[in-house]
Amino acid sequence: MDLLSKIVMLKETAGFDFDTDLFIGLLASLVGRQHAIVTVDNDMYLDFTEKMILLIASNIFGFTTTSVTCAPGTTTEEFANSMLIATESVPGSFSPLPSALFEKAAEYPWNGVRTDVNPQAAMLAQRGFNNRGQRFPNLVLIRNLDQSSNYVQAQLLEILRTKKLVTSKGLFMTPPSFLVIPLLSKSNMRLHLFPYLLDHFFISHSYEPSNVDESGTEFGKWSPPILLPPMTLQCLFSVKDIDTLSSIGNSVCISADIRRYMHDIMVFLRMHRAIRGGVSARASRDFELLIRCLCPFHGISFATPSIVVIAARKTYSHRITISSPEDDRSVLYGSETEALSKFIQHWTPDVVLDDVLDTVPVPM
Repeated sequence: MDLLSKIVMLKETAGFDFDTDLFIGLLASLVGRQHAIVTVDNDMYLDFTEKMILLIASNIFGFTTTSVTCAPGTTTEEFANSMLIATESVPGSFSPLPSALFEKAAEYPWNGVRTDVNPQAAMLAQRGFNNRGQRFPNLVLIRNLDQSSNYVQAQLLEILRTKKLVTSKGLFMTPPSFLVIPLLSKSNMRLHLFPYLLDHFFISHSYEPSNVDESGTEFGKWSPPILLPPMTLQCLFSVKDIDTLSSIGNSVCISADIRRYMHDIMVFLRMHRAIRGGVSARASRDFELLIRCLCPFHGISFATPSIVVIAARKTYSHRITISSPEDDRSVLYGSETEALSKFIQHWTPDVVLDDVLDTVPVPM
């Protein structure tokens, strides 16, 4: 599949010039069947980025979507309700069944619903419906997640892990194509989100839209330079296309030299003086998975050093935790905390990644 040609075709069919970087970020997450973080350097881009993500999801992938805004006082019940949409808003959705049927189906785990009890109730339970006529959309975009309480973050982590939500209204299951995207300011991402939650996001995508139109006007303060269409459920990039890319990714060849290069990057990150944590086993698994997802995008069936570098930045940049002066090993040998503070303050996750990628020898 020639992805660049496909994107040109999609833009012509969709009728608007959607952002290619955001599209590829969403597509990589869908191919890997994982969730993603989108960050912006400037807060004035947040509204435009949110609308662009929702448009790509609905007008290109044909996804149902919802946008959630968190606040410090948001309760878990409020957060759960805001993630759900009414079944009436989904074209061709099933009508709710009587509650007794769902109570019977809910006696069994979501992945083991007894179809012999009631096949229709089991089918609806697996699709995410319950007796209240609500369900999960395909894409949930979350604003200000870094401002939410630890209880809300723990609830989101549980949804990502178990693919289900239990509330006072009943049991809700996530649909087969399900994507959660926190939209965050890059500077605040690590301040208030706990590492266990960050580790469950496949990639982080830093988005910087072209903010100047032909007249030189910055759209962050005025209207966007491109005309954005209304949101419609229009599936131009089908599940079959996504499955094809996933199948190609599974057969990507990763040579011994490339595997050693990947291993060296992970070891250098773990041993880096400025890193306290974040290079987890899950991150290592996602590192290889992203490499397999990116190869079909470039039209190749084997991993290359340049793709490894891209995957390392996307996989680790949101996970890395910078150490504090007190954690530095040299403190045991008499180093001064004040001097270490001046040393540590220059390190950021991106700077650490640059340092490691410049240090690790690239296979020829």
